[in-house]
Amino acid sequence: RHPCHACPDREEHARWAERRRRLEQDTAELRQRVAGRTGSLTRTFDRVCGLLTARGYLAPDGTVTDAGRMLGRIWTEADLLVAECLRRRVWDGLSPAELAAAVSTLVYEARRDTDERAAVPRGGVSDAVDATLKLWAELEADEASRGLEPTREPDLGFVWPIYRWTRGEALAKVLASGHNLDGDMPAGDFVRWARQVVDLLGQLADSAGASAELRDTARAAMAAINRGVLAYHGAM
Repeated sequence: RHPCHACPDREEHARWAERRRRLEQDTAELRQRVAGRTGSLTRTFDRVCGLLTARGYLAPDGTVTDAGRMLGRIWTEADLLVAECLRRRVWDGLSPAELAAAVSTLVYEARRDTDERAAVPRGGVSDAVDATLKLWAELEADEASRGLEPTREPDLGFVWPIYRWTRGEALAKVLASGHNLDGDMPAGDFVRWARQVVDLLGQLADSAGASAELRDTARAAMAAINRGVLAYHGAM
């Protein structure tokens, strides 16, 4: 008795109706997933802004402070930790080799995890590394309390190789000083990590948040690193 019963295309229309119903369900599910992800991104953004405001990189009204502009010109995975080190003058007063060693902890990442802490040169390097680790612990606790992904812990495994290289020591001795390796550090790995140290030093040399002394030291460290195999690879 239903008007559709006598329709000659009834079965085809029914299949199209079922297809529409499934598409409507899929669309509703996708909208829920997008809304959930958008909400998650919004929450994360708000938490990051809260962290930056608490640490003085954003003003309470959301405007960027001088410290925030300095942070915005740092390009590294540990950018906030680098900015904190600059603001606390952690690296001031170091020699070129000591500065290269200290900043290497923020770019180097060992291929395997270890609970053993690598040894570092005594004096300025040791003090700078200890101060950096203390700042990292404070930052990590702040990030964790806000539900943010924590900044990676500084890795001390490249301190001795880049320190010795920047002081002018031979490549063979430098490669033999890598921490937690079964043998010498591969030359390719050394060049790759040294290039990343040079890149961060270049950012420090151009940073408005660094003291004039630190900028000069960063340039001297870059010049000392760019020799031998580093100079050869840089010219290629």
